[in-house]
Amino acid sequence: MAMYDHCSPIVPESVPNSKPPIHEPVKEKYLLGEIPMTFWTFDASVSSVAHSYSDHCYSIVPEPVPKSEPPVYEFGPFGPSQSGFYYSDGDFRVVTAKITRHTNLFSFYTTAVRQTDIDGVFMIEGSFELQGLLESVLYGSGSSQLSVPPRVPPAVADYSNPFILRLHGFWSESSGELCMVGTGSALLQEGTLLTPVAVLKLYNIKTSSSITTLITGTLESLSPSNDNNYFETISILMPPQLNYKFTIVSGDSVDEISSESDFEENFPIDSVLQGRSFCSKLTSLVFRNVFNLQYTGCRSSKECLPGDVVIANLPCSISLSAINCTGVLKRVRIFLKFDDNIKHSRHDKRFDPSTTLIGEGIWDDKKNQLHVLLCRFLDIENSWSNAHVGDCTTRLSLRFPKIWSIKETSTIMGQIWTNKTEDDSGYFENIVFRSTENHMHALPDLKYEYTEHYRVRNLCPEKKLGRNRKRRYPSPNSIGMKFNMLVESSEGRTGWGSANALTVNSQLYMHARLIFASIRDDFSKPTRWEPQGSANISYRIDIKWHTPPKLTDEDNASIVPDEKMEITAEGIYDADTGGLCMIGYRKLDQPLGNASIDCGILLNFQFAPVKGLENGGYIRGEIKSIREKSDLLYFDHLDVSSVAYNREQARHTIWTMDLEIALVVISQTLVCLSVRSQFYHSKGHPNRLPFTSLVMLVILDLGQLIPLVLNYEALFYHKNDQGTVLFQTGGWLEANEVIIRITSMVAFLLYFRILQQAFSSRSKDGNGKGLWFAEKMTLLVTLPLYVSGAIIVLLVDRANYKRDIVLLPISPVDYWQRSTLDDLKSYAGLISDGFLLPQILFNIFSNSRENALRPSFYIGTSLVRLLSHAYDLYCDHSYVEYKGTFIYANPAENFFSTVWDVIIPIGVLLFAAIIYLQQQFGGCCIVPKRFRWSESYENIPMVSES
Repeated sequence: MAMYDHCSPIVPESVPNSKPPIHEPVKEKYLLGEIPMTFWTFDASVSSVAHSYSDHCYSIVPEPVPKSEPPVYEFGPFGPSQSGFYYSDGDFRVVTAKITRHTNLFSFYTTAVRQTDIDGVFMIEGSFELQGLLESVLYGSGSSQLSVPPRVPPAVADYSNPFILRLHGFWSESSGELCMVGTGSALLQEGTLLTPVAVLKLYNIKTSSSITTLITGTLESLSPSNDNNYFETISILMPPQLNYKFTIVSGDSVDEISSESDFEENFPIDSVLQGRSFCSKLTSLVFRNVFNLQYTGCRSSKECLPGDVVIANLPCSISLSAINCTGVLKRVRIFLKFDDNIKHSRHDKRFDPSTTLIGEGIWDDKKNQLHVLLCRFLDIENSWSNAHVGDCTTRLSLRFPKIWSIKETSTIMGQIWTNKTEDDSGYFENIVFRSTENHMHALPDLKYEYTEHYRVRNLCPEKKLGRNRKRRYPSPNSIGMKFNMLVESSEGRTGWGSANALTVNSQLYMHARLIFASIRDDFSKPTRWEPQGSANISYRIDIKWHTPPKLTDEDNASIVPDEKMEITAEGIYDADTGGLCMIGYRKLDQPLGNASIDCGILLNFQFAPVKGLENGGYIRGEIKSIREKSDLLYFDHLDVSSVAYNREQARHTIWTMDLEIALVVISQTLVCLSVRSQFYHSKGHPNRLPFTSLVMLVILDLGQLIPLVLNYEALFYHKNDQGTVLFQTGGWLEANEVIIRITSMVAFLLYFRILQQAFSSRSKDGNGKGLWFAEKMTLLVTLPLYVSGAIIVLLVDRANYKRDIVLLPISPVDYWQRSTLDDLKSYAGLISDGFLLPQILFNIFSNSRENALRPSFYIGTSLVRLLSHAYDLYCDHSYVEYKGTFIYANPAENFFSTVWDVIIPIGVLLFAAIIYLQQQFGGCCIVPKRFRWSESYENIPMVSES
């Protein structure tokens, strides 16, 4: 082999292995057992390159002789496993781009460490593996794990380990350099298995490390550049994990990295999540959280972020992840990552040192804060092989506030600042960050201070309403005080939000609700009316605005998130009138002028009364600015509506769904019985078949066929993205869907059979030409009528196009935009409602008085068409139904409104009455005499073909 041309004086070239070459796509052969697993063991994999160590690594660590003693699995800062990150300026073509696009994480697994005949030089064996979509959080206890057995590397690369190298080399303890060579396997997306050969060079691997210690290096391919196994050199960056010494952050230097304004009353770390360790608390509350940023005064991008951090859009959040943590000393080493607002995927776990800071921190028991000193990664342009840590001028403090107010309601908050002056390069204004999730359960002794009593009294006068003893409103401690809502501005913008009660009087809402529930069932019907009075209450309201969706032919509107609004409010809730009035503070992501908080907001809500065991309707309200219109912080008033919902309403909703399912099944069964009666009527009176309108039969047949073709499953799962638990009915919906499919198929086959018989009998009938003339006239009248009606429906609906906004009790708000297909489906339902129109016209043109249709058929079918409109009319005038299911009386299947629910049934009943009269007195009995066919024309005998 060419690799050994310059090595033959040292070791003669060995005879090539007779086994199949590794560079073939042999994964399938391995899985089928055609290649034994021993072929992929470490010894076999590195035997072809073991003798090339001196050629590639001699100048770094000369090759000594290993000692024959039991191996260990740690060396320097490396444990049995060590994680790091890689960067490739070129095409890392031996790994599918699907992996490298989302993550640049790798792992080094130590399989053996042995001493050699040279002191301070150790033989190292291990595997270098690129992972799939793994978490980029590196967490370790920092303790020694010598007893932990090594990880056995996979036998062959797969989709979870797309790139594996089994390496052999030596590490010099004095120089901190490691050089290893080896080979392995790489699996491409198309299934091709490659066998790359590479040399790994790492530097700065010391037995002890500090915050500025950083392991760097390269992974270079040993294959020719024109070989399929070749890849561009990748650079490596690894923060050491073991034997780390917290040197900079010590007890004497805490004051140097703490803020001068850190005098707030905070929770001690020991009282947070009691019973758990220091590291476990930080992991649960801090390292699994995302923190929103608030910039306090930066006027340009250079004054907003530390050092040379460059992000296309100013980041609105940060995330923290742990590298090391020690609970005894209450110290931690972390990554701080500024999150890019234009991240392409939620699976994006790539590490970027230009947007990441590294630091170490200590918990200050005096101030009850975590103080962190942060440093930057330097010299990272184009390659990470020369990267190092420096510029440790950034500071961070994090705390758990003990007292909340309308200004601050975050479980965790802190700030980031620099010790540089405004004239120094890299200076930035202070950044405040707050947790996005409230972990109120972790802080049982949390207190809230009401500070807006005076303004609440002035702006929220007591309502002088007569108390109706038959009405009962939700208790301030009930679950009904938490609700989702739809928000509409006067400018036509819409959004959805959530209103979460924080405190009731002096207690946390969740704790007060538990105490209240243990005393009284909020939904039990009281024996007599008792005044409940008013209560102080505080809220956190989050609103997300949406841009108007583009008009598309899709069933669901495309909604793009635009911006958000976060409001904390406090005020008074009157449980006897259901009125809630509060003063609100709006947090501004970026200051407007000199203001970072808008404190001029008034919120008014009116809760729906609870009628016995039922909820009475919607929660209505408004959010408005009390500032002058000329003020920069002024905004137009916002209208708020929400579904008032409780446990009894949930039971009522499920009952409604069961009722609608039953109505669908009953309707389809009645259709089958009606068409069955018509089938036997036609079979018993074959002479009446020719007088049945073929157009009517086609309409009825298509009415059963189209839902089958369009998949009747959409009837039940029209919005299966809602995620509501109400659809989890243990197969009840699926069972009824099968029944409906079967009955629809039976009705379709019966209609089709009647149509076939009617067509055949008319062709054989002696009066066939006259009947065909009547059928053609019927088609000439109905076809233009139906087409013009469809055009009118599309034009009218397009002119008044709007989204149907559906309020949901489980999901906050659902946006559903009627599409062109929905309009046509509704119009098709209207045509089905008037299914008797073609038969009426046919009877007129043929002047037939034959009983072509059995009364049980057209009356039964008309009853089915009436039932859905009667049900929709009943729902609109009896109770607030749970919109969004539409199992029965689906607005996408027909026209449903108060007007249509009156007009359509009248039309259906009128058509049925006309059919009855025509079959008794003749088809032209409803036509005025001067418009009827002449008697002489009626008496002309039809000439048969014979």
